[in-house]
Amino acid sequence: MTEYKGKKNIEEALNIVIRYIRDILRSGEVSPGERLPAERKLAEDTGVSRAKVRLALERLESYGVVKTLPQSGTVLSDHSRTALLNQMNSIIDSINFDFASLVNVRTLLEAESVRLCALNHTDEDIEVLRAAFQDFADNQHTPLRDEKDFAFHTAIARCSHNPVIYNLLLMITPDVLSFYRRLSACAVPVETVLEEHRTILELIEKGDAEAASQALRNHFSDIMNFAANNPCEVPRARI
Repeated sequence: MTEYKGKKNIEEALNIVIRYIRDILRSGEVSPGERLPAERKLAEDTGVSRAKVRLALERLESYGVVKTLPQSGTVLSDHSRTALLNQMNSIIDSINFDFASLVNVRTLLEAESVRLCALNHTDEDIEVLRAAFQDFADNQHTPLRDEKDFAFHTAIARCSHNPVIYNLLLMITPDVLSFYRRLSACAVPVETVLEEHRTILELIEKGDAEAASQALRNHFSDIMNFAANNPCEVPRARI
């Protein structure tokens, strides 16, 4: 078994835990659908704090690799062993993604999700979007600003009724959000961001698909310029 001990930053710690789970799956120590070792045991075996083990499990759950069951702990999904190993390898490889590439992909996916949302939304979807917009408005001056911002965009993707786009966005969101925090990338005044969100929502409500998609691209223009001028790999935050 690979030696995992030693001082680690957050991103390194997350990947250590994921590699460890991949290795015990590969060795047959655990199988798809079975319960993983307890957080305490994972922390002991990897030398990673329980708090960081919990973060790693949350990341794996966001990718559908594991699921947490009440009173049962964390279990591997019941996909094939090969599929789970490939998923975990992809997560580990994502440490090499650079910010500009992530922003470009996010823009492509979201420009299309906004367009589809304008075409496909239901009355219930509009209520969901309005609630997400208001949640961001209520938290624009709080530490939850970034999460609520991303939640608004995620709601649009969900209401596009294209599950592939929605799930692809969910896959890259943790890394994009990590960059935002590390680089203080979201420097646009919150009032401007709020008005841009409002414009996108209004265009979706009107069903103006092309204008909504262009408004999304305009909304992302500053962050795309920022990313192009700040090339770097996924940040390894200090402990």
